[in-house]
Amino acid sequence: MKALLLFARVALRNVRRNRRRSLFTIIAISFGLFCLIVFQALKVGLHTEMTDGTVLLETGSLQVHAAGFETNLASLRPIADPELVAAALKKNCVTTFSRRIRTPALLLSGEGSSTVILTGVDPKSEPLVTRISKNITAGRYLEDDDGVLIGDDLAKSLGLAPGGKLTLMAQDPMGRPVIGKFVIGGIYRTELASFNRSRVFLPLAAAQRFLHAEGVVTEIAALTERDREEEIAARLARLLPVSAYQVRSWQRIAPDLSQLIEMNDATMRLLILIVFAIVALGITNTMTMTVYERFRELGVLTAIGTSPSGILTMIALESLFIGAVATLFGSMAGIGACVWFARHGIDMTHFTSSNQFFAMTHVIRAHLLPRDLLAADGVALATSFLAGLYPAWKAARLEPVEAIGHT
Repeated sequence: MKALLLFARVALRNVRRNRRRSLFTIIAISFGLFCLIVFQALKVGLHTEMTDGTVLLETGSLQVHAAGFETNLASLRPIADPELVAAALKKNCVTTFSRRIRTPALLLSGEGSSTVILTGVDPKSEPLVTRISKNITAGRYLEDDDGVLIGDDLAKSLGLAPGGKLTLMAQDPMGRPVIGKFVIGGIYRTELASFNRSRVFLPLAAAQRFLHAEGVVTEIAALTERDREEEIAARLARLLPVSAYQVRSWQRIAPDLSQLIEMNDATMRLLILIVFAIVALGITNTMTMTVYERFRELGVLTAIGTSPSGILTMIALESLFIGAVATLFGSMAGIGACVWFARHGIDMTHFTSSNQFFAMTHVIRAHLLPRDLLAADGVALATSFLAGLYPAWKAARLEPVEAIGHT
């Protein structure tokens, strides 16, 4: 232990000996760590916004449909026993869910028309699953009457406002056309114009009456804990008969988003590899130059009895000290930047205004997870230590006579 402390003191003195070189190396490592921390936090924030934009807009964490359901089906496909699904959800501690009935429809107003997706939702449970109720710009949210909720882009294109009237055409469960006139109760707005133009909402009871489908539910959307969606979906699939029910998590409902997140993760791993490969080369170069300049000194140490393992330990500790100081400053700078980005965010409207995954906001905020910070610090320290091993090994193999005579 005493020998290790002695080597540590000597290593620290050697780091301070050439302050300019040590400072440049520390700056390089700190900058690499700073970039890693900030990019990782922004990536997590990006994925959070993209996921929320999908889950909280309409999808929910998972959905249950009748077997064979497809989103492009024009005919209604009722869920056989909605109460059985509700019981299975509660058995898995999922109490936040909403019953829906969904079908394509044609909206008519004056001389204008538009194809839309008509969704009947429970006005009490739906706001617990999605955020449409928080995006009302005029009028009110749904109540237990015939008031219809439409998007502001659709309202502007057809010249509609709360209190106005429109006509909806759809098909009932038997495939027969149905027509109904409705009063506009409210107008909502999301950051996704295509959603605003294509989604129309009615209270569930009103939609069932309109479609001649009293008691029919075609979809149950649930909100679960983050990162447990697939686990709970798998449990539900085991509880519900496969022949009658289809259970899908948002990862299966929106596979393009799931794949995009996986691609971003892979890109981040490649970025980490590139950044710290450059950092490792810098440390190796610094420690190699240090060893080269101290040939005679190291030869004298070896001649007076310092073992090769002692020389290796001393040089390795020098690189570790440099890495530790750089990790401290890089972490502090990274945390500070993440706090700033978490508060102010980065406005990405120019790049995401038409992106389907940014329906709630276009501002990306940093979200630094403790495990990501610890992982980044660990990578920086490990890189510093491992990059110093080769120069340390070279120093440990020096022959005393040749090293002392080196000029």
